Amino acid sequence: MTAGDFTGRVAVVTGGAHGIGAGVSARLAAAGADVAVWDTDPVPAPSAAPPTTPASHAGGLGTAAGPGRVTGLHCDVTNEESVTSALVRTRDELGVPTLLVTAAGIMRVAGFLDLPAQQWRQVLDVNLTGTFLCVQACTRAMRDAVAPGSVVCVSSVAGRGPRADAADYAASKAGVISLARSAAVALAPYRITVNAVCPGVVDTDMTRRNAAQRARGEGITPDAALARLAGRIPLGRLQNVSDVADVVSFLLSQAAGYVTGQALNACGGLEFG
Repeated sequence: MTAGDFTGRVAVVTGGAHGIGAGVSARLAAAGADVAVWDTDPVPAPSAAPPTTPASHAGGLGTAAGPGRVTGLHCDVTNEESVTSALVRTRDELGVPTLLVTAAGIMRVAGFLDLPAQQWRQVLDVNLTGTFLCVQACTRAMRDAVAPGSVVCVSSVAGRGPRADAADYAASKAGVISLARSAAVALAPYRITVNAVCPGVVDTDMTRRNAAQRARGEGITPDAALARLAGRIPLGRLQNVSDVADVVSFLLSQAAGYVTGQALNACGGLEFG
């Protein structure tokens, strides 16, 4: 098995029906992994694209026509029983997962003084508590099977600093970084690595919805709002999901076998530190 070859491995990707999760699912399946996509939405049918073709932004499973199987399983990451059920089905259908990517997440634009408490709780519940429940459940399975594993938690550069119109999202993603570091220390004796990846502005449906909302509030077009976001990025463009999948794949691979407890920015230079 080479560093980027996941043949014979079982992976769980949460939030894998759309966006970053879909791109990661496609990449892992193309590299040979059998992938269980945990999501509350149905998983789109695999594209006919060759396994080596990078996934496009915000689409379906893209490269999931590769050698690995992709199984969609309904899972509400905020519900412990739902997570347990998805894990049991994953083990029954594919085997014990030794790769986990927690990509399930939500974000809505709201000014700090207008942010409803209910929205705060929901964002923290999905983005942070959901990450905790899935990491805990899957790594327990790895420990019990005496199977070394790798976990990547999808955080965000928003977790590195303030977000005036997304305080709930920023807090949740800062929590994901902290959770990944704590889990890395706790799970190191079982040869399980845990890292976080911090994307910047990724061209997904969620990003476009939020840009449109900001545009309405500022009296500009959605395209102008997206162009302004891109203008803040030193590399001069929005990310696509394959940019994130590249980094996730590395962190899951043997090439990163001595990397744990890290939060790696993958943001085109948008954020440092």
